[in-house]
Amino acid sequence: MRDFPVPVIGFVAPSGTGKTTLLKKLVPVLVKRGLRVGYLKHAHHSFDLDVPGKDSYQIREAGARQVLLASKKRWALQSGQIAKGEDPSLQEMLAKFDTDRLDLILVEGFKHSAYPKIEIQRFNLGSPGLYPEDPDVIAVVTDHRLPGDKHPPELPLEDPETIADFVQRHLNAWTPDVPGLCADLVRYYRWLRRYGYNDSHSGNASVRVGEGVWITPTGACADTLGPDQLVVCPMNGYRPENASSDAPLHLRVYREQPEAKAVLHSHGPYSVAVSFAGRDFRPLDIEGQTYFKEVPVLSLDREDYPEKAPGAVAGALARHRIAIVRGHGVYAWGETLNLAYKWTCSLELSAKIYAVARQVPDL
Repeated sequence: MRDFPVPVIGFVAPSGTGKTTLLKKLVPVLVKRGLRVGYLKHAHHSFDLDVPGKDSYQIREAGARQVLLASKKRWALQSGQIAKGEDPSLQEMLAKFDTDRLDLILVEGFKHSAYPKIEIQRFNLGSPGLYPEDPDVIAVVTDHRLPGDKHPPELPLEDPETIADFVQRHLNAWTPDVPGLCADLVRYYRWLRRYGYNDSHSGNASVRVGEGVWITPTGACADTLGPDQLVVCPMNGYRPENASSDAPLHLRVYREQPEAKAVLHSHGPYSVAVSFAGRDFRPLDIEGQTYFKEVPVLSLDREDYPEKAPGAVAGALARHRIAIVRGHGVYAWGETLNLAYKWTCSLELSAKIYAVARQVPDL
């Protein structure tokens, strides 16, 4: 999973094998070595962090979609699942972490997702393991010997120090796939051009990796742009001379929306057209209403745009997935490039449906 800003390692095994017990021993060892560890657990049943009868519990039960509990020691955000009855994806859940404060994320579960996993096997349980069928198993924690001599490293079940050594070696060898992300960024930027969301030289796009933001250069041509032409901007706000003029806006979005890992700016004709009404856009179609409810439309004078757009757009995207600058274009963020692209395409389709529906008599 080199497209994520920090290393992710899963611990997988059938229920009752002792994943949580092992992690309770392993995490203190890693923390003592100076690592900042995040933890994600996949629960196969409903659960509550709150206590029935408490005010916050009652507010959530009354219909609040998100409840934030805060104290001087810690805070916790509870958010209801949008897709009822479906498990969240690993990528979706990882995007909730503040990776700037972590060196490593340990995951318990998500065994069918494609990411590096350490499997736990106990001989006396006899349950079929993921190894050797799953190529993502990078080691096996076990109380017996694996057959043959061509297998992942064996790690002793009762030795968290040795397991920590393996995790640290994996961590030291890991590097984010920046070239891959840059190639993806160029591909999505070209799609915006190919499918009519931009002309040959309009719009811009960026991805964030750690404290760096890769962005399309000023005057970029989507038809000829290559990954080696992307410009890296530090998160402190400094804009290199050849970076897109919208770079300050992108950086402001990443600072105010910590979950954002990608930002796309486009000029879809229907999305721009509905913005001329000067009010927030509310889709008529069911899919659009499911995704957006409403899309903020920001009115900015042309002469004030460079100064005021970063704050206005970042403020809107701190609360919404997507926003339109009246008469100008669309800004969308996502935990991945694919999601930012999805919101852009979905808004354009909803705006087109809205424009066509307005032509239907008596609507």
